[in-house]
Amino acid sequence: MTDRDTESLMLACVAEESATAAVLHEALVGLFPYATVTRVDTGAERTLPASIDCAVVDATVRGEDGIDVLRRLRAGGYTGAAVLMTDGLRPAADDYVASAHRLGARPCSFDTVFSESLGEAVVDALRANGGARSHSPSSLAIRALRHNQRLVAAGELAMRLQHSLNNPLAALLAEAQLLELEELPPEHEASVKRIIELTRRVVEVVRGLDGVARA
Repeated sequence: MTDRDTESLMLACVAEESATAAVLHEALVGLFPYATVTRVDTGAERTLPASIDCAVVDATVRGEDGIDVLRRLRAGGYTGAAVLMTDGLRPAADDYVASAHRLGARPCSFDTVFSESLGEAVVDALRANGGARSHSPSSLAIRALRHNQRLVAAGELAMRLQHSLNNPLAALLAEAQLLELEELPPEHEASVKRIIELTRRVVEVVRGLDGVARA
């Protein structure tokens, strides 16, 4: 995916200034790292820019229920895709979900699989709102989400590989260093030094995987 493609995706995080809003914004940035994520927290009556492809509305904004905030945005002329966040501790009622769908929004709950479900909700909302064009916001979001998922998978594999190699390498280095303390024939002594040198080199390579795992 090129920067030109991913920069075309515009998301808005409609939420109050709070810890929850920060988590929501961070999740969107993490799920769609190349998209532009705008924070809207100056009041529900504010009209979203026409360039926004998808608005993610928090469960409550300035004391108002999320569905009412979405109604305001629609009344203000916002026609883009929308995701309506709900409280994970209190499942949304059927009429709430029905209202969300009538307003063209995809409900998404703050729960234990929050990030994963949020990404899919944004993609679904964009797909329903934007069609299937190759450069539509929905296709860009899908590619951004899949790209991020591949990065996460690569990081997890790097972490597993690092953990799998650390103990054997440490044991091998310790054994070689113990051998180095003993009196050995010159040819064996050279071999032990070579083993220590190569093992330390591999240890440095494995340490380098830490950056991949944390990326």
